[in-house]
This record gives sequence, structure tokens and C-alpha cells, in this order.
Amino acid sequence: MSGASERAYAFIRDAIISGDIAEGSRLREEDIAVRAGTSRTPVREAIRRLVNDGFLEAQRNAGVVVATWDEDRVTQLFGVRAALESYGVALAVTRALQSDIRELDAMCDEMETMLRDGGPGFLEDFSKANTRFHLRLLRLSGNERLEATAAPMMELGLIMKMYKHFSSDRL
Repeated sequence: MSGASERAYAFIRDAIISGDIAEGSRLREEDIAVRAGTSRTPVREAIRRLVNDGFLEAQRNAGVVVATWDEDRVTQLFGVRAALESYGVALAVTRALQSDIRELDAMCDEMETMLRDGGPGFLEDFSKANTRFHLRLLRLSGNERLEATAAPMMELGLIMKMYKHFSSDRL
């Protein structure tokens, strides 16, 4: 992806995460290109990637809209993740060393502390820590195909967007 495409990607993604571009909003390449300070070609490339990442949805005869994350869609995504990660954990337990287990335990302790303490930036910090934990489990599986398939479902911005719909008890 070119530098202009990467900038367009970051611009759109950040605007979606922050809520500047609301769920269900239709995106027009021309408008985004002007706002991102680039031409339409990099915007088009960024949009394709954002569709693939789950931030946007291509709708027949309606262009591209910001994905809406209702409870059903969140449940579906986490269901697929649970199936893939369960397989990954089954592989990881045959390979993990004591040092790996200590590392995972420390990561869990860190997240529990974050949940208890909250504070400014909590959601982003917790999301980053949670993503690191799950990516580490995938890496311990030793299955590169599994890691490549499941990792995009753990994309930080997407997870943060979904977490906004959860109560603190549910987190």
C-alpha cells in the first residue's frame, strides 16, 4: 500500500473509531479524498482494505457505508474468533513453555488491574493489552495460517469500536 493509501486508510479508520464518521454513514470517495488531502485512487485502495477489515461494508447500488456493530454482529465475530482461538490454544498447550505461561499470566494480571482501576484512556489501553494477549496465544500455536486468518479479527480499532457497546461487567 502506498503512502497516500496508508494515510487515507488511517484517516478513515480514525474517523470511524472516533465517531467523526458515524455507523451507517455512506462514504463518498470524492469527499474523503478532499478531507484526507489525497486523490481518489488511494482512497479507493484504503476503502477496499477497510471493507476487508470490517470497518466498512460494500452495499449493492449504495456504495460503501460504515459498518454498524449491533449485538448480533458482535456475537457472530466473537463466535468465529472463539472457534479459531480454541483451536489455537489446543495447539499452544502442546508447545508452550513455562516462561510462555508466566508471560500470559502477567498479561492477564495487567488487564485485571486495568479493569479495576479504569481511568482516562482505559478503553484503548485495555484493548491494546487484550489484543497483545490474544495475538500471543495465536503465535504460540505455531500455525501461521491460523494466525493470518484470526489476527485481523483482533484489529485494535475494530475491537475498541465493539468494546464501546459493552458494559464494564461484560468487559
